[in-house]
Amino acid sequence: LLGYMDPERFLGGTITLDIEAARTAFKTTIADPMGMPVEQAAFGIYRVAAAQITDLIHEITVERGLDPRDFVLHAFGGSCPLLAGVFGQELSVRRIVVPYTAAVNCAFGLVSADIVHETSVTTTRPVPTPAGEINELFAPLIERARAQLADEGFADDRIALEWSVDLRYGRQVHEVTTPVRAATPLDEAGLQALVDDFEALYERKYGKGSAYRGAGMEMTMFRLAARGRMTRPEIIAEALGDGDPAAAHIGRRKIFVDASGGMEDADIYDFELLAPGNVVAGPAVIHTPITTIVVQDAQTGRMDQYRNIVIEFD
Repeated sequence: LLGYMDPERFLGGTITLDIEAARTAFKTTIADPMGMPVEQAAFGIYRVAAAQITDLIHEITVERGLDPRDFVLHAFGGSCPLLAGVFGQELSVRRIVVPYTAAVNCAFGLVSADIVHETSVTTTRPVPTPAGEINELFAPLIERARAQLADEGFADDRIALEWSVDLRYGRQVHEVTTPVRAATPLDEAGLQALVDDFEALYERKYGKGSAYRGAGMEMTMFRLAARGRMTRPEIIAEALGDGDPAAAHIGRRKIFVDASGGMEDADIYDFELLAPGNVVAGPAVIHTPITTIVVQDAQTGRMDQYRNIVIEFD
């Protein structure tokens, strides 16, 4: 109804969508009961969905002291690239990346992810505690993890060990898991760096000035993540060509453009015919076999050397 999906090209043309049946069902069950025209009801649903995603991302960024403007948004899955141009701009992210793997991004990550075993020991130690005592707590965890990964076929040079410690202030119940960034086994300087990192994470989570070293600190859990490193897929960069996407242009049709609040003519492109370096000016739609990418007005979508689509704002 918004014009984004081509009924003849859905999933690379393997399934044909019935636009008239969709319109009838939408009109009967949604638009008419709300007393709204079909298009206006569809616009509203799209905007509500984008606003909800914006709010959810605010919860995991702004409410934790992180500024979305410092980040790049990765939009994957079959549907996210339909909405990302709107909520990404609302969040003022630096740019949006729609990966080449898009709808199979999670599966691609799963088959190339490391094997990780997590173990921990729960015991309370005050801050400060000698670094040697901390190392003694980790020693049996390390021995067990190395043996387990060796049984799974990982040589020593394919094993990585990541330490972290749960810390809290005195008389508090909530801990903050703090990664150990210093060299391990720990020395006194590394232990001090861990405490400093805890306070920085605490203030990021609860607000500047919330840390209170005068209350005393204690360590309550010692965690080890033992990683068996898998061989990564080889991804080869392609040469970047010029920006002209004319060879991939397959037509024009009306789509919903958020900035104008209505349907407007837009260029339609076939992802398979785009070449690295091509730049698509919005409003436009790029059809791939596994997802649909919408480039809103005043945005550009550029194919990079890995065939990702990078959306940027004018």
